[in-house]
Amino acid sequence: RRSKVDSACRFCRKSHMQCSGERPCARCIKREIAHLCGTEAPPFPSSSPAPSSASAPATTATATAPTGAKNVRVTPKEESPEFLASLDAPLFTTTTTTTTTAEPHMGMTSQSHGSSSNNLLAQDLPASEADPPRPCRPHSCSHRTERFLLTAADQKDGSRSDRLARVIHAKFEAGLLRPYNHVAGYTRLMKWMADNMSANSRQRTLHTLSEFRPTFRAIASGLTDLDLVFIEEAFERLLLDYDRVFSSMGIPSCLWRRTGEIYKGNKEFAALVGVPIEDLQAGKLAIYELMAEESAVNYWEKYGNIAFDVGQKAVLTSCVLINQSILSRKRKKAGADKRKVPDDAMVNACFSFTIRRDSYGIPSMIVGNFI
Repeated sequence: RRSKVDSACRFCRKSHMQCSGERPCARCIKREIAHLCGTEAPPFPSSSPAPSSASAPATTATATAPTGAKNVRVTPKEESPEFLASLDAPLFTTTTTTTTTAEPHMGMTSQSHGSSSNNLLAQDLPASEADPPRPCRPHSCSHRTERFLLTAADQKDGSRSDRLARVIHAKFEAGLLRPYNHVAGYTRLMKWMADNMSANSRQRTLHTLSEFRPTFRAIASGLTDLDLVFIEEAFERLLLDYDRVFSSMGIPSCLWRRTGEIYKGNKEFAALVGVPIEDLQAGKLAIYELMAEESAVNYWEKYGNIAFDVGQKAVLTSCVLINQSILSRKRKKAGADKRKVPDDAMVNACFSFTIRRDSYGIPSMIVGNFI
């Protein structure tokens, strides 16, 4: 029995449970954390003399704390993303990326785009999205991550959905999760309209966006940061569902957030607009950036009409898409007008878009099919 205790994995040792000795052990396999199972390496012998028994208790605690921290972090840093990926890869990858990149965009919102129209849009967002996150010190962030990993890896039994909910809540409590920041999306829209739209088209679009501001503000004001985090988790799960839908669909299709950033598309749509399929992910392109000016205005007007009308989900309309490959090739020619779109780069299409709403009735995803 003593040999089994000596070779127990980190989680069996932490729970004072008997370990089977294999790697991964039977207990970790049953708890679905087999990829984290491992034996802690013994601490390196210290070259410094051991503290005397007469030392104060505070001194002893200070001397042993770093060793304990090393024991927790014996596994390489790559363990953290692996562990998160095993639970729900898109959820944790996306939200973490947003957390680390949102702050520059949010700062840009108030400094570079201080126009009244942009400020009006920013007022509609919850306080959690309008206020930049406070940067944490590297030392405190590492301890938060360690605490979250220990809590998430050694949690109580239950259904997979219950355990996932507890993991999300634990990560949020550790300060490692924040809601998706829509300020950057509105900022991007404002900049694109300033560069690519006439004053009349810009005014029409702003008027449309301002019509559903009161409804959005009324709903969002009653939501907490944790509510918004779970909304983002539901968005990521929808992305997984549409992986299968788009792969089996033979017509050009893509989906985007309510601010227009495209997060998934199939190869047929990529060929239609002349972009690599990799650019139809993670908001690298926005749907309005692939449309002609009048079509972009028409889309926002149609979207605004049903954005918060739960009785309507789908709209059938027409649009003019711009093939980016042809557009780029034409603009490389000497003397070409950089603002004018050549006729052979325009693609007339009929398309329908469907609004997917979250549990609070707020549009979270728009799915478009083009013919």
